[in-house]
Amino acid sequence: MSMKDLFNSQLPGGERPDLQLCIFPHLQEMLVIDQRGEGWNISLLNASDVFTTDFFKAVEEEFSESLRAHTHFPFAHLINLPMQLEETIRDTVMSFILDRLGVTQDSEEFPTVIVFIVSGGALTAQPDQVLEGLKKVLRDHCGEAAVEQWQGDLSRLISEESAILQTVTSQELDQALKDDTPDYFTLWENRN
Repeated sequence: MSMKDLFNSQLPGGERPDLQLCIFPHLQEMLVIDQRGEGWNISLLNASDVFTTDFFKAVEEEFSESLRAHTHFPFAHLINLPMQLEETIRDTVMSFILDRLGVTQDSEEFPTVIVFIVSGGALTAQPDQVLEGLKKVLRDHCGEAAVEQWQGDLSRLISEESAILQTVTSQELDQALKDDTPDYFTLWENRN
């Protein structure tokens, strides 16, 4: 998959999305490209605006409901709880992000959303190409003025995410070499 494919910001049918969210998993900020209406609005949304007390209460209530759900297959239900929790968290995060952007469940038209998770191997190996990919998204949807205005913030976010990701990877490797974690195995070891 090419870097161009990673930042394909077209919906099926070639339509442009209303919202594009660029999430940097190890940072407190995310970039929001809002194209609802005639123009565009680009902003940074802080995690503290999303992960409020109400957010955690909503996740806890949803999880509690899932945990206590009556079923004829209790063991299968418990085995599937991690997937249900992941889905619950993802849905709740998206609801709270959209709420902060002025989209409520009562909105007449629900926006189309594309989410880019900016992390992983491509970022650590090719941060300049990731930057160019995000700049292309801005250029294609908002024009060159948006690229010029947001290039510094994009560079900063990519650099910070990349640096943290390299540190985390290095720490995981150190733990593996010290034999402190069961996540890594050698050819000569079986941990059963």
